[in-house]
Order: sequence, then C-alpha cells, then structure tokens
Amino acid sequence: MIKIIDHLLVQEKLTLIREENIDRTNFRAGITEIGSWLAYELANTLEKDDVTVQTPLGTAAGVEIKCEKDLVVVSVLRAAIPLVEGIMWVFKEAQYGVVGAWRKDEPPFPVEVGYFKLPSVEDKIVVVADPMLATGNTMNAILDRIQKKGSPRRLVVLNVIASKQGIKCVEAEHPQVEIYTCAVDEKLNHDGYIVPGLGDAGDKAFGKPGP
Repeated sequence: MIKIIDHLLVQEKLTLIREENIDRTNFRAGITEIGSWLAYELANTLEKDDVTVQTPLGTAAGVEIKCEKDLVVVSVLRAAIPLVEGIMWVFKEAQYGVVGAWRKDEPPFPVEVGYFKLPSVEDKIVVVADPMLATGNTMNAILDRIQKKGSPRRLVVLNVIASKQGIKCVEAEHPQVEIYTCAVDEKLNHDGYIVPGLGDAGDKAFGKPGP
C-alpha cells in the first residue's frame, strides 16, 4: 500500500527543500515539518476509543488513540534525524529505535546494516523513517532485520520522496509494508540517487562527511 501526501502545505514545503541552494537550517526545518505531516497522516489510521470528557460547562464526546504506546519509530542514520524529530513531536509516547545502514556506491548497491538497536517489535506498529526511498535495497535490508527480531502488527515506511523503482523493490520483498511519501519521482541516476529528487538528504541536513 502506498499513500502520497498531496496536501498543499506539504507540497509547498517539499518544493522549498528541493531547492538546490537551500541552507542546512531551512532544509532540516523543512524535513522536520514534513515528518510531522507524515505522522498526522499515519495517526488517522490508528485505532481509537470513544470517550467523554468533563468540561467546565458540561460533558463532551471525544476520542482517545488506543495504540500510541505501541508505536516503535525507527531512525535510519543519519539522514532521518530531522524527519524523526517531527514524527516524535506528534507521537510523544512512541518508543524509539536506531539503525545505521550503508549502501555501496556502485551497482547493484549492496547494503551493510551495522548499528541496530530497537525495542521489542512483537505485535507493535513499527514505523521506519528515511527521507529517501531510492533503490529500495537499504529499506529491504532494514525490514529484513526487523522481521528477524519479531512479528510487528504493522510495518510502515515514512519517506519524503520515493522512486518508482524503490517502491517496486520494497513491495516485491515486503508486500505487507505501508509506504507514506510526499512524492514519487520517475527514475534513479547511475549513482542510485533519485531524479529529480533533492540530492543527498544527509549531506544537505548536516554537511558532507570529512575524510
């Protein structure tokens, strides 16, 4: 399942962060804001209970999210840090996990998963945050590791931009995954970057790593 967030405010923010010469401060702020919007969309799919609340003047009907404490938000270092900040601002009671994964620079772009620290995922709603879904290799490697750790109730991927190839790759190996993104771009270049995309999200957020 793929859900494209086409809200006008989201698309305006996406347009801003695609700009080639955007500075790091505004890029991180834009990614964080989009993270919150993605979380709002996901929140609409969560189970709820009908409740009542006492106001100063009477009793009002209301709702309460049932499973917010069952969320595990997984940050894919380092690019996802600002994205997760926005997600966690919405899901304040969610648990948190961190994954370090590296994709080789040459086709077929094999992936090494290094650091992997997650709470229990058994019967949880596991939300993997990564700004770019490019080849799909990194996401598949992470989802494989998550499923070796336990059996999540739901597997959700939150992206800013995805490629058609990346979506197809992930859905082929993990057909149960739910993908939320703000745009689906047409292709990848020879280096495995999304075109038109927005460049390297980690470098744009934090600067290029030194030697």
